[in-house]
Amino acid sequence: MRRVVTIVLLICLTVLAQAGPAQARMVTDEMGRKVEVPDQPKRIIGLIASLVETVYALGLGDRMVGATTWCDYPEAANKLPRVGSYTAPNLERIVELAPDLVLATWEGNPPWVVDKLTAAGIPVYVTAPKDPEDVPDSLARLGLVCGAEKEGKDLARRMRAQFAAVAEKLKGAPLRPTLLIIGSKPLISAAKGTLNHKLMVMAHALNISADAPGPWPRLSLEYVVEHKPKVVLLSTMERGQNLKRDLAHWRSMPGVGDHPGVRVESINSDFIHRPGPRLGLGLEALAKAVHPERFTEPKSESAK
Repeated sequence: MRRVVTIVLLICLTVLAQAGPAQARMVTDEMGRKVEVPDQPKRIIGLIASLVETVYALGLGDRMVGATTWCDYPEAANKLPRVGSYTAPNLERIVELAPDLVLATWEGNPPWVVDKLTAAGIPVYVTAPKDPEDVPDSLARLGLVCGAEKEGKDLARRMRAQFAAVAEKLKGAPLRPTLLIIGSKPLISAAKGTLNHKLMVMAHALNISADAPGPWPRLSLEYVVEHKPKVVLLSTMERGQNLKRDLAHWRSMPGVGDHPGVRVESINSDFIHRPGPRLGLGLEALAKAVHPERFTEPKSESAK
């Protein structure tokens, strides 16, 4: 049976490779690859959550025919056929769904996936936003690639305005020592070079794990105590997390949360880990958590 499936897959790949997209145009993706894409893609598969979310934000959710496992926003995305995990998508399933455009990312999707799908004649557009300030341009390009140029420009304009509004609020704000907790067991944070770290810089947070080894360093409690964070942020990334329990744990942590002036808060991981349309909200949420005093509304004269 496996041999039959393999033969069928090879036949499908050959047919797709020979067919090529109708009314196609050539674009350059964010890796510098030349990609021939349809003028108006009708069957789109997203290999990572931020890309699926972007397609829906462009108003093209009805063109989505598949997604990887954790693509769960908006709610409609939960009903999409699954093509495996973003690190090991199922090529047979992707071929079965007959996409005319696959959206991938340089950081999360393995290069072999892009290479094999490309060899099969399936257009694969790869995004590579390495900095939060790259994301608006990335959204605009995705709008152009997916046939929704105006909508893409609108998303980009909205995010730039969100970034600018936060920057205005934080003018002159001090750098506040902050620990961002991405995983609790073991304790994992973000170091220099990551999107999370760069968002923290934009939020005037002094990332205490910035110089720890590796992009996603494992920290000891001794390390945290030594670096004296004033803000501890728990990301909600872990599935099945008991957030109430975890917040109570860190707020009573000797040498950390029990110190006067230390705040322990939570932040929606989807906002800050996914370089998609909600990243502007992510920066705002991060900045509010680090510098809440900068986001308090002044009392009106009548309320005084």
